Amino acid sequence: MPDYYRLPLRLDLLVRGADLIQQPQLAQQAGCSVEESIQNNVYLIITTKFKEVRFDPLFGCTIWDDDFQMGNDSANNGFWTDRVKTSVRDAVRRYEKRLERINVEVDLDRAGATDAHKRLYVVVTAEIRKSNHQPFEFRHELLIAPFISKKS
Repeated sequence: MPDYYRLPLRLDLLVRGADLIQQPQLAQQAGCSVEESIQNNVYLIITTKFKEVRFDPLFGCTIWDDDFQMGNDSANNGFWTDRVKTSVRDAVRRYEKRLERINVEVDLDRAGATDAHKRLYVVVTAEIRKSNHQPFEFRHELLIAPFISKKS
């Protein structure tokens, strides 16, 4: 059985638990590396609004609390990006215990975006605890107001 499972979950593979043990190729299809598992969790954190997860109202980040209130004022955008940076950093520290020395960078860019979209670049760098402090990096670009996700 793999330690971490690939998203989206392949339930058809997971219900065949004995087959996973006997057939390693099935386990490879169902499982993923620790890095991929952390990437998936960080992605879930930044794309989830507070109170969206019923059993834990603190899961998520503040991006979605006031994404339409940013406006075009650069001072307001600076305040907003600082708030998002703090929120993402705190959420990753709280919900991703496999990481340490977490650093978050957030950049908001309206150039090149059409209509009401603004590009939000999120970069999370850290070290993976149980792998001799292996470096970890998560990079993602979000088009917000309205929300669209795009891998960098």
